Amino acid sequence: MECKSKIKKSRVKRLCIECSDCSRGGSLDDPTCMRKILNWLKRNRVDEIQFLKRDFSELYGKKELGILTEIVDIAAQLEENKIWEEVECKLKEDEERYKKFLRDLIKEFYSNPVRAYDILMGVIKQYQMELGERWERKFKYRFRSHRDTLHEHGIESYLFVLEEIKERVEESKLIKAYREGKHKELIKPIIQPVFISSYIDLKLPENSELIDFYQVADSDIRIYKNSGDNIYFVNPPELWLYPEQVGLLTRLNEYISREHSLEVIDPEDARDYFKRIGNENLPRLTNGVSREELEKLSEIFARYSAGYGLLEILFRDKHIYDIYIDSPPGSTPVYVSHEMYGTCVTNIYLMEDDLERLSSKFRAISERPFDEANPILDMDLKEIGIRVAGVREPSTFDGLAYAFRKHRENPWTLARFVQKGMLSSMAAALLSFLISGRCAMLITGARGAGKTSLLSALISEIDQRDRIILMEDTAEIPTTSLRKNGWKIEHLKNQAVISHKRGYELPPEENLRAALRLGESVLILGEVRGPEARVLFEAMRIGAAGNAVLGTIHGSCPYDTWDRITNDLGVPPTSFKAVDIIVSLGYKEEKGYIDKSRRVMEITELRKKWNRNPDEEGAFFDLMRFNEHTEREEFDLENSEIIKDICRRKGISWYEFEELLSIRRRMIDDLVENSREFEDILEIDHVAEMNKRYRILFNESEIHEIY
Repeated sequence: MECKSKIKKSRVKRLCIECSDCSRGGSLDDPTCMRKILNWLKRNRVDEIQFLKRDFSELYGKKELGILTEIVDIAAQLEENKIWEEVECKLKEDEERYKKFLRDLIKEFYSNPVRAYDILMGVIKQYQMELGERWERKFKYRFRSHRDTLHEHGIESYLFVLEEIKERVEESKLIKAYREGKHKELIKPIIQPVFISSYIDLKLPENSELIDFYQVADSDIRIYKNSGDNIYFVNPPELWLYPEQVGLLTRLNEYISREHSLEVIDPEDARDYFKRIGNENLPRLTNGVSREELEKLSEIFARYSAGYGLLEILFRDKHIYDIYIDSPPGSTPVYVSHEMYGTCVTNIYLMEDDLERLSSKFRAISERPFDEANPILDMDLKEIGIRVAGVREPSTFDGLAYAFRKHRENPWTLARFVQKGMLSSMAAALLSFLISGRCAMLITGARGAGKTSLLSALISEIDQRDRIILMEDTAEIPTTSLRKNGWKIEHLKNQAVISHKRGYELPPEENLRAALRLGESVLILGEVRGPEARVLFEAMRIGAAGNAVLGTIHGSCPYDTWDRITNDLGVPPTSFKAVDIIVSLGYKEEKGYIDKSRRVMEITELRKKWNRNPDEEGAFFDLMRFNEHTEREEFDLENSEIIKDICRRKGISWYEFEELLSIRRRMIDDLVENSREFEDILEIDHVAEMNKRYRILFNESEIHEIY
């Protein structure tokens, strides 16, 4: 029975061959399949070939096809040049016999190159044995003319053609590997269960060094370093299923499709539903399945039927905060931002079919279009805390692309920033004091520098008696955890900046005006980036915002922040004076390494005695600056106007301020020290309790009695 095939075009051209009913099994290991593929490659070109069986698929990529195409091209060139015509013998019957043999030999390279090479070498060795030293003399120097008995027998030209074919085919990678006994390792397919349409590359680059190993649920994660790059190597259990287990999952899928109505399932609940019916129905389809195996198979079934496939592993890794998939689909591996190892390239290649399924799922969950008419998607996967940004043609040249940003279930804390080396305990204590002083504070930095993480850490320093109004277009601050631990937060949703059309959400400037009518509160903007900036700074200037004001903005330094706010966003320079503190985040390159780490670079006070340009008039005063040469933080607190103002409002002396700062610093140091044994001590619940007790002690005791 002839196998059906079709060509799929996405980022690559792939020949898909349906082999479910093939008696030969569908593989290049089968001589018949190899012959058909090589003859097909003689006339056509593809980047990949995939054999689709009932339960498994075999994928041969560009590397493997390049090896086969090379030998096919050599044979085609020999055939096109009619190399057998170079044979001339005195006896015509000998000449025709030699020519026929050469034609058949070249055809054999289209069927089984290794066997053809063996036949070629067998004939050459036979003549070597018969001719002995005369063969050596003849071919020791290539194509030198010698008149000897070879010419007399009329086979001189025939032997030259054999030698020429030998030299040509021995230049190919396949024959080189065959001569070394390694050809079977050279053309190895990626074998995966048929329900995985993307693929995982389990071949490590040479000289990769293992630097870490851990598990994410049921998957092994290894981190390798190779030539300065970090590799995030995923090894999920579905790649190691027995054929019987894959067959069981295939039967389960057929059973579910036949027996269950799936149209009424809420897309957000679909995964749990599929896992539950997997647990219920797998025992009916087989005998003797253990509880452990049942749980594993049900989890895999849910992951690929209603979950997010291979992406789920990345979504569940607590060390990953950004995931990127570039177009065209499958052309490059997925890469991630890892909190310990920075940018890592994964071994996962997501194909167009998988990305289209994801797009359908995202449309169903968000109830928003995502197609050629609406090529931009911005949404939240609230149940797993993921922000999704998608783009497709015509906004891209080459198809779908995605960026996923993970939100922490619990907010960052200043103590965790210290543990990660992003600032010192002294700088953390200073920020805590400034928050207690109800400062208007902007956090500036590049994308991914940690602005939102620091903002959530500063929220945990706000007195729990204060009401907080938080405005975001995407829910990145973990308000559920903050509320659970005692903070009173009203969370307002702004219209997304990249929304394709106006929805039910209000634009940020309208939301902000509403927020200012909700009573005295600490006002927090997830990001300042549009017309709302004018409203915000006017509110800050006249004091209508009530308490402290916090927000983030894209920038690199205090001057850059001022320039963007006044020139790009149209805020009057005098309104910018309402800002008290600018915290700048950036990247610190590690000496001798390609890696770079995030950290707080500056804590800058904005003084009020300036008219046009705060930078030129000396209004930016660094309370803390990170010296990249000495890799130390440098402080200048004694000359700070804002700290003196806070001390005056709190009714404390400079000595008492220094004592408070020292106490706070030592508390943070103790937390970080104890986190070596108790990692969770840096989480918000412990920090909230510590802050509460600290304030009680501060209110009931003299400062020198606190510690």
